Amino acid sequence: MKPRSASPARSRAASITCVILFLIVIVVAAGCTDLPGTTTGPSSQPVRDGKLAAYFFDVGQGDSQLILFGNKTILIDAGETEMGDRVVADLERLGVTRIDLLVATHPHSDHIGGMQNVLDTFPVGLVLDSGVPSSSSIYEKFLMEIDRKEIPYMVAKQGQTIDLDPALRILVLSPPEERLNGDPNQNSVVLRVSYGTVSILYTGDLGGETEAALTKTGYPADAQVLNVGHHGSTYSTSAAFLSRVHPGVAIISVAEDNPYGHPHDQILDRLSGSGVIVYRTDRDGTILVRSDGTTYTVTTEKGGSGIWDVATTAVPVFIPPTTTVTVAPLQNISLNLTGIIPAFPSNITIPETLPPMQIGNASSVYISAIQFDAPGDDRENLNGEWVRIANRGDGPVLIAGWTLSDSTGSPVFTFPAVLLMPSTSVTVFSGSGTMNDTALFMGRSVPLFGNSGDAAILRDGSGTVIDREGEDVTA
Repeated sequence: MKPRSASPARSRAASITCVILFLIVIVVAAGCTDLPGTTTGPSSQPVRDGKLAAYFFDVGQGDSQLILFGNKTILIDAGETEMGDRVVADLERLGVTRIDLLVATHPHSDHIGGMQNVLDTFPVGLVLDSGVPSSSSIYEKFLMEIDRKEIPYMVAKQGQTIDLDPALRILVLSPPEERLNGDPNQNSVVLRVSYGTVSILYTGDLGGETEAALTKTGYPADAQVLNVGHHGSTYSTSAAFLSRVHPGVAIISVAEDNPYGHPHDQILDRLSGSGVIVYRTDRDGTILVRSDGTTYTVTTEKGGSGIWDVATTAVPVFIPPTTTVTVAPLQNISLNLTGIIPAFPSNITIPETLPPMQIGNASSVYISAIQFDAPGDDRENLNGEWVRIANRGDGPVLIAGWTLSDSTGSPVFTFPAVLLMPSTSVTVFSGSGTMNDTALFMGRSVPLFGNSGDAAILRDGSGTVIDREGEDVTA
């Protein structure tokens, strides 16, 4: 007898049930997941105090930046060849014993010259490179050393995420898959590093052509802190790009009395006119940005604030192999998980229509940022209009079926099955684009929000207002 096929309704119900169960497992697993390349035993590096520490080293006319978070270390560039010893000394001064992620933004010597010293001194977990061909002997030696030491190597591509820590979001914004004219500067690796609602944008020597291309994507480019591209030259930091990033602080890596005239007055005037506070390594020495995921501070070496004193704890937290977790507000659900759970991305979007439901504490979700007035003509820049939703709580929140409205109160966007992990965010753009784990799109053909006097209203699946932001915040 031929077995009967399930009805479409029954199949869809079973599919939804499977998705819900899958999401519940993810919620539980979020607290007991081993990421690739991490261990639950003692670390080879000290564990910091839970804050992000981002250093912008003073390496003269070059670039070198360090990120310390938990027991993870990210080094972006290493200055000129003669600065290699200084970079190594600064790393050792901060207690670094291993580089988990080494980023070469592009193959120019003022960015990778000191890499050989770094590779000679520290074990490296992963190298991220622009992948732009170069006949530079420094770059060729860099690649040969990576190959000799058998260090994992990855070519950067727009949209990649690098998973080092569940609370740290590292998004590659450039170069695009189709490289722009082979120019190393234009194809610099651009990283947006986010902890909670605070983001830092690292731009290498990014040029205006790539800046323009980046602003047309749906990827989030806004950041509280901007590492100014190309040492403050006029070839970078266009007005449109600066408007898209909208930083509060800009940091320029530059040498005193350099022969290039960096930073150029035009860029300094543009930053000042936008209300951006500027720090420069030629005047301020090494610069430190620290963040707890909600706020950030900037201190400088020449300010005498002890920027080299990084608080640490003795050992990382050990996660036992068996964990019992009760998921609320769904009652009477207790799952006992034993063994290794595969790693999940820090923010998961499943393109499946689900009935309104909630897992997690809705009170931790809020509207963290808005941009109603898109740069330029709103009708030509629909993705310049956006609303960012963030989770500042300790646990994941499933926001399937939630809605976003303007000041009229009529829902204009319904969220798919978005699992918002702690200290992560997702940006909803008015226009169209490719959905990814940090960007959603309304698919509108006309702007939604008024440039002034409008509001963004976030409601859960039952219609309860979770948060509202904007000038018009009347119910």
